Amino acid sequence: MFNLHEQLLSLQEGEPKIHTTFTFDGVDSTIAKRTLNELTDKLVVNGENINNEATFDKLMCFARDVAAMDPKLVARGLDMLVTGFENQIKQVASTLSTPGYDPTRHAEALDRYAFLFQWAVERGESTASQSRTAQAKPRKRRGNASGTSSSGASTVAEVVPGWKGKLLDLYVHVQQLMQLPLGRVWNSVPERDTFIGVFMRLAHKAMENPAYAKDGDFQTALFSTLCVWLQNYNGLYSLVTMITQNLQHYEHLCEAMAQLVQLAYDEYGGTQLADEVLRDIAAKSFSSVHDKSGPKNTARFLVRLSQLAPKALLRQMGLLIRHLDSEAHIMRSAMSDVIGHLMLYLAAQEEQTEITKNQIGEYFDIIEQRFQDAHYLVRAKVLQVCQFVCSGPAKFPKRRPKLVGLIVGRLEDKATNVRKHAIRALSVMLETHPFSLDGAELRVERLEASLEKITDELAEMTAQTAKQSAKVSVAEASESADEDDEDKDDEDKDSDDEEKDDDATATGEDAQENGPDFDNAGLSPETAAKAMHLQFQQRYYRDALYFVYQLQEAQPILLQLLGSTNKGEVIEAMDYFVSAVRFRVDGAQEGIRRMSHLVWTPSTSATDGSTEETRGVRAKLLDSYMQLYLTPSDRLSVSENTSLITRNLISLTFGATLAELTSLEELIRTLMSEDKIGALVVDKLRSVYAYTKQQLPQAQRRGAIIILGMLAQASRAIVTDDIDMYLRIGLGAYGHEDLVLAKYTCMILQCLGSSRAKRPGQAPGQEEEIKRLPMTNPIFDGLQRILEEPRRDPEWFPAAEQALNAIYALGEKPDALAARIVRNQAKLVQGLLPKKHDDDAMDVDTNETLPVSSLVDPWDLTRLLFVVGHIAIKEIVLLESVEAELKRRKSDEQPQRKKRASQGAKKKGRKPNAMQVDSDSDDGDDELNQIAGTTEDEIGDIVSAIRERELLFGSKSVLALFAPLLVHVCHNLGKFGDKLLAVHATAALAKFMCISSSFCETNLPLLLALLQRAKSPAIRSNVAIALGDITVCFNNLIGENVHYLYGPLHDTDPRVKKTTLMVLTHLILNGMVKVKGQLGEMAKCLEDKDPRVADMARLFFSELSTKDNAVYNNLPDIISSLSMGTNAVNEESFARIMKFLFDFIKEKDRQTDNVVEKLCQRFRNTTDERQSRDIAFCMALLPFKSERSVRRLLDGLPCYQDKLADSRVYKHFVDIAHKARTQGAQKQETKTVLDEYELKLKEARAKATGEDDGDELLGVDKDDTQIQSQVSQYSDDEEMA
Repeated sequence: MFNLHEQLLSLQEGEPKIHTTFTFDGVDSTIAKRTLNELTDKLVVNGENINNEATFDKLMCFARDVAAMDPKLVARGLDMLVTGFENQIKQVASTLSTPGYDPTRHAEALDRYAFLFQWAVERGESTASQSRTAQAKPRKRRGNASGTSSSGASTVAEVVPGWKGKLLDLYVHVQQLMQLPLGRVWNSVPERDTFIGVFMRLAHKAMENPAYAKDGDFQTALFSTLCVWLQNYNGLYSLVTMITQNLQHYEHLCEAMAQLVQLAYDEYGGTQLADEVLRDIAAKSFSSVHDKSGPKNTARFLVRLSQLAPKALLRQMGLLIRHLDSEAHIMRSAMSDVIGHLMLYLAAQEEQTEITKNQIGEYFDIIEQRFQDAHYLVRAKVLQVCQFVCSGPAKFPKRRPKLVGLIVGRLEDKATNVRKHAIRALSVMLETHPFSLDGAELRVERLEASLEKITDELAEMTAQTAKQSAKVSVAEASESADEDDEDKDDEDKDSDDEEKDDDATATGEDAQENGPDFDNAGLSPETAAKAMHLQFQQRYYRDALYFVYQLQEAQPILLQLLGSTNKGEVIEAMDYFVSAVRFRVDGAQEGIRRMSHLVWTPSTSATDGSTEETRGVRAKLLDSYMQLYLTPSDRLSVSENTSLITRNLISLTFGATLAELTSLEELIRTLMSEDKIGALVVDKLRSVYAYTKQQLPQAQRRGAIIILGMLAQASRAIVTDDIDMYLRIGLGAYGHEDLVLAKYTCMILQCLGSSRAKRPGQAPGQEEEIKRLPMTNPIFDGLQRILEEPRRDPEWFPAAEQALNAIYALGEKPDALAARIVRNQAKLVQGLLPKKHDDDAMDVDTNETLPVSSLVDPWDLTRLLFVVGHIAIKEIVLLESVEAELKRRKSDEQPQRKKRASQGAKKKGRKPNAMQVDSDSDDGDDELNQIAGTTEDEIGDIVSAIRERELLFGSKSVLALFAPLLVHVCHNLGKFGDKLLAVHATAALAKFMCISSSFCETNLPLLLALLQRAKSPAIRSNVAIALGDITVCFNNLIGENVHYLYGPLHDTDPRVKKTTLMVLTHLILNGMVKVKGQLGEMAKCLEDKDPRVADMARLFFSELSTKDNAVYNNLPDIISSLSMGTNAVNEESFARIMKFLFDFIKEKDRQTDNVVEKLCQRFRNTTDERQSRDIAFCMALLPFKSERSVRRLLDGLPCYQDKLADSRVYKHFVDIAHKARTQGAQKQETKTVLDEYELKLKEARAKATGEDDGDELLGVDKDDTQIQSQVSQYSDDEEMA
């Protein structure tokens, strides 16, 4: 008699006894196949044949030798067992359905099948597991970090063909068997449970394999079997234990267990199973420190179950809610997620009872509390919960205002992840807002107008109601007067009633003025219904306006986040502004304009990434602009879409600053180069620009030429296809009427030569070749007319600048035309030039004197100086281009000369004219050599000599003629008394000084005097820029006057300060100026009142920190500059500045050690208490992570022991010791040094103060606490920024 329980025990202890010597291990494959065929024939005919001892012994041999057999034979054997088991189940079912037959006779055969499955499957799975472990190691050594490979077999399903499929069939049959009344098959319940337990253990074993858990069909069959076991055979507690163990040990089963609980709950009446599992989870306590997998797996289970079976979770939320206070942040995060899904479930119920509403309200309260959670991941999860809750069908209008306020507050969170999800949550709130009456637009003006209209209607209705009440009261009073005087009490009563009615009317008016309440008493049903409708509308518009005000409160923060270094934050902020523009939120257009600057962000190489962050900010920006301005509408025709896109592009130029136009140009150029803007749009822009039939607003025509100029950067054909149009409009009558239009026309004409600016990523030497035009081209006539336009319009200056740029960019001899223009301008200045002069370019007799009349018109003189000043700069550019061209020709000529020389050598003596040809070539080369020299260095020397001696001092130079005049004007700016002349004369002088070092050296004192004495901020800013340019051109001249570069940092005007900081940032970061103790002046800008200056200073030091330890090397000088002297900053500012700067050296232990030593030495050289406190504060900012740092602090104690009498100094050193002790796991040597240091520190403190007890920290000033709090706040702001 076969006893399954005993056989299973023997299987656990070792191998059961087999009464045969046959083995499949090592046997010939033919014999093995024949044996399996014989066994298959027996089991297929009758499943009861397994009771034959000889047959069963060979089947046990198969189960024992599964690991050693050929996989194909294993597959055949397993198929044989499953088929035999299926036949046996059919026989059992037949017996149970036929009266008079004893079903217990099948119990032994079923037990034998169960035993064979237990042995074979367990042996096969264990072997495969060992095989996976063995195969993983060599694969990992080959460099596969994951330790897995697609080529190796990782599961039994991949080793044995059809293994997983046969196991699936097995559990389908087991489920069918368990549907039968198995209590009639076995005589006792323990025997039946032993049989069922075999398959449940195998099910548990199968679930441990991730490959099975990922198979949907296998999982369904397995879970259905477990649910039948639960339903029919009291498997509740065993199943609960299985689920809890799986959650504890197997990460891949978290969501699968949730699906099992949901299946049992929904289809098998497993309410008790869900309750028991959730009670077990509620009773546990999780710790994120000691238990890593437990909280994570349980959290995933709860979240998935809340999605699949929220009703089951609701039953136990009273117990589970305690995990909101769990130590493990993962559980707090999961409970927030669970609550969100429960809210969606409750809101979706058809019957919204009071209990349901209260539950939703309580859950909202919990979510709002979780916004203040200590862990950033929980706060981020709460924001995600807000996103999917408010994206659901229910809008929750009463709870939205507070949620939006909390979300806006999280925009300034310290954690990047929280800020990113806060932006996304705000975008979801905007996209799902419930205010859709006016087309979902959120314009404040429209909403306020609607609210005012409705309020007026309610006020009018209130007034009419009051009049009607008054008439009724008067009628009642007259009736009571006609009555008998005996009833005086009734009369008094009526009078009292009238007063009450008046009071009620007044109260109603006040209420109407202060709130939405309206008294409907005494109104007709129609009037009451209308009044109620108006009240609802009034509340609707008030809520809508409040929502818009909340969005506007958030937008300044979002504008800052557009400049974040975190790509995810930037992309989310861009998405928000795109949505805000779509809903017409006031102020959102500013975000779109600010977004255009992101076009300079380097693009990532992964353009096909699955996430937006992978694709990059630049690609997201292009998509956003395409979505907003270049996407055609399906409801419009082609021509209408073309007009729409054209209007959108032109509108981008309205009110745009120069920086925004520069960024927009790069953006439009990129879109054009990618063929995102069609030819129809270009034609429409041309038609707008050239429209002459009716009066066209200036802004539209300007916008059209601006966009055309941007497009021309990518396609020069936009200019070349219709040059006459630009000459007729921009340089014609329309251009003379609108000089801004003329300016942008000049800019687009420059594209005929080469691009106005070098494109990002363009390597040196890749510039486009300049195509010069003859000076007889009509373009130059139009440009000259613009330059000689007599109107007194400030817009003439930028138009003239671009006209000169176009002349020098396109003309073959631009200096000739420039000379004529200068002479024509000079004629307007009385007595400036002699009447007779040569018309050749740059040829003017300088022997004649140039008297400056006192009757000169400042406007004409200003125009003249502006033109000659800009020509000076363009002459420098022209010389540089000539130098580059000569060097290019020289480099191209060298290989050609060598080639001709070699060819001549070969032909020598063969052709009589061969030497003559080479001689001619050499003569041409000699001419070039005589002009430009024989090497590139000689070419550079010749060009430099022309620039140095000829442009300003040559006998035939127009600029030389006006240099004395320019210097004279700058010396006598007060006498002229014209602000515009002063600004342009100073700028022209600076441009002249960039030409010649001798002229610069002579007039540098004049420029420095203007920097110090000029009252105009524009002049001081121009001089600051000029000093930067002079530093680049003639670095040796600025060396002794470098302090003048830093002087404007103390200017009272923020524009001058910002300009100077920009110039210094450029010079220092590019290595043009060596920092010699002046970084302290730059550091003071970190505390500037103007946020733009402070932000630029932060950016400067952030970039400087990446260049050869510049911050570390200059730190002592910075400390001295900030702490000592008349310009020292206060202690609070010093603390914030040093906290920012020390962040750049904290990560380098060697630098930390050296700073400790240097700061200790500084204590010896100071007697000032303030400086001692500052040095101690700086030392307290260092991390002291190593034993070497603490040792240097101890060795330096004699340097500062006399300073410990100051309580704040002593406190800083106590804080240092505490910080060093709490840095983490310390070595014994470090602890010993720390103990020694603390002891000596206390002794030195007692000696310095003359007290016996140095253990206590005495006399800590309140000011020090205030400084620390301000530093902490500064640190928080830095993290946010």
